[in-house]
Amino acid sequence: MLTNSVAKYIVNCEIEYKDVEINVNQPQLETGIRTIISNTIDKFSIFIHTDDGNIAINAYEPRKAASLVKLPILIEAFRQLESDLFRADTLVYIERDMKVGGAGVINYLTSSNVYSYKNLMELMIIISDNTAANIVLDKVKMDHVNILAKHLKCEHTTIQRKFMDSVSQSAGFENYTSAYDMYHFLTVIANHGKTINNSSRSQILEILSNQQLEGKLASYLPFDSDIKLYHKSGELNGVEHDAAIFEYQNKRLEAVVMSEGWENNGIGNRHIADIGKLLIDYITSDYEEEY
Repeated sequence: MLTNSVAKYIVNCEIEYKDVEINVNQPQLETGIRTIISNTIDKFSIFIHTDDGNIAINAYEPRKAASLVKLPILIEAFRQLESDLFRADTLVYIERDMKVGGAGVINYLTSSNVYSYKNLMELMIIISDNTAANIVLDKVKMDHVNILAKHLKCEHTTIQRKFMDSVSQSAGFENYTSAYDMYHFLTVIANHGKTINNSSRSQILEILSNQQLEGKLASYLPFDSDIKLYHKSGELNGVEHDAAIFEYQNKRLEAVVMSEGWENNGIGNRHIADIGKLLIDYITSDYEEEY
């Protein structure tokens, strides 16, 4: 049974889209999402996988990746740790010229310049630290992350520059991905497979579960919720993204919501939060019951 929140979106959709037939092939979750983004659908790329099927809206369109691309960097770092190409506990001294602005804390802390690679991998995810991400990217090599993307058939994912590299950005170098590609990276983490071993999977999930930036898909998640959420967000001027694995009881879904073209990022943020509310309601609903 769907909650009142989902039902509200369905009613609104029926009012706005009288010529659209709602049937079993167009799940009510998708109807609610399309209602939320109806006036701005071109700004969005969405791919959601549920036990009931997939929702794909502009899912294969390459968009600026922002900090979502830190997820494949993390996967590649764990792959290299498994191959003993470097050690997680090796300490890195961060020189002044290695620090960059934007998201994170390393650039803003006084006399705090030594971190292990594992610390840097954690910081680049849980607070999206750009300095940490650049150091990890330097270690694992940009080309290797791009090779990983190609190996996983993530054809729209490419890293062309480091974070906060305005010179390269002005020269036309940018990092791109698509909602569908990001879904594939989530499945590498969520599913047992050959790309990374189970120990790496568990560690990545733990890092993602400690995410501190929770104003998008996680915005409406109650503090005492039984839902497990593993996610990474990203943003640039005019760009708002979030990619997440939701788990509740025996149910799981993967959701990637990317958006760009906002004059005010707050509007995109609110839309993603509203989609997150629908996902929370959906995964906690007894949707197999007739109603």
